Amino acid sequence: MNILIISSSQRQESNSLLLSEAINDHVFDKQTHIDSHILDISKYPFLLDHYGFGRDDNSQLQQEKDVVLSQLYKCDAVVFVVPEWGGMIPPALVNLLLLCANGSASGLPLGHKPAFAIGLSTSSGGSNPISLLKAYAAKNTHLTWLPLHAIVHNVQDFIISPWSPNKGDRTSQVQSRILTGLKALEIYANNLKNVREQLVDLSKIHPFGQ
Repeated sequence: MNILIISSSQRQESNSLLLSEAINDHVFDKQTHIDSHILDISKYPFLLDHYGFGRDDNSQLQQEKDVVLSQLYKCDAVVFVVPEWGGMIPPALVNLLLLCANGSASGLPLGHKPAFAIGLSTSSGGSNPISLLKAYAAKNTHLTWLPLHAIVHNVQDFIISPWSPNKGDRTSQVQSRILTGLKALEIYANNLKNVREQLVDLSKIHPFGQ
């Protein structure tokens, strides 16, 4: 099974990337049947131009688009690790979701693939990314949000905390929420895999989700 973790900050060496790496180390790297990868949005700055102004030379944009889409098509499930920026999600993530629409991607790379959302904040925020993503991100991508999600407060402290999801403190409870969500993601992915092609064919009849 191929699971893609999307570090959704366009800042290099971000807390989103560090949290993505921590989750990968603590959960996926210990499971031999899962092939996990991290898509770090900050490495693809030209993707911000996809719905922006034109360039005389868009070769770099096309190259980055091809690399990103290949990872999206190859995965069986997605984990979105999303920082809250002023109550919003980063614009690069918005563009990535637009890129996943049928016309832009020549198909539906995330169509009927399960997705688990993790919101994060350096303080006590992190809930708005969950609300925003679940409200509109599935419309043209046709991805399948899990009913579960996790919110990480004080992310810098959380990243360096020992991984002990069975303890009773607040940090361990959030770790348990992440672990539970990822186990559910795997179950969804295994079962949707058998019917995804049929569902994507149906989605393509009305790809804009009205």
